[in-house]
Amino acid sequence: MTTGAVILAAGAGSRLGGVAKALLRAGGESYLERIMRTARGAGAREVVVVVGQPYGERVSEAARAMGGIVVENPAPERGMASSVALGFAAIADTSVDAAWLWPVDHPFVAHATLAWLTAALGTHAAAQPRFEGRGGHPPLVARTLFRALAACTDSPNGARGVLAAADVVAVAVGDRAVVQDIDTPADLAEAG
Repeated sequence: MTTGAVILAAGAGSRLGGVAKALLRAGGESYLERIMRTARGAGAREVVVVVGQPYGERVSEAARAMGGIVVENPAPERGMASSVALGFAAIADTSVDAAWLWPVDHPFVAHATLAWLTAALGTHAAAQPRFEGRGGHPPLVARTLFRALAACTDSPNGARGVLAAADVVAVAVGDRAVVQDIDTPADLAEAG
């Protein structure tokens, strides 16, 4: 199975006071670098990075420097579903069989978690990591759902609704990072 990733990096980081989350740094690398390194280490052949203003140019430059396919969301204020739709429309044009749906504010997911998701996917439409009963990111989505996700801007409940209606296998993991998103200054301080 060939895999890829759709990284959602179009937000304005408003709850963090207006920052490009993709360019935040931890352990000597940006969140975007860390996610792309982890995804590629798990075999991701194609990585689509969805960007938007006001940080689109800087994030695009960083993504391209790492070999990412950049897609610009012209109106990210429409919500995350608009970025999911653009990202999956782009990855559908590649030869990957499945792709991780990966918000850039989940940078610390372990390589082993991706391996467990890959092993669990089988004939399911998606494999979602769960930590202590809570669903997390990044789910691994089979190609059979790419077109539905590419149209999720118009779906009730967006990507969440598409996944809720699909055959999704829950994969229990010991990786707290799957539910640890960086949205607020407190989250950032905790992630450290």
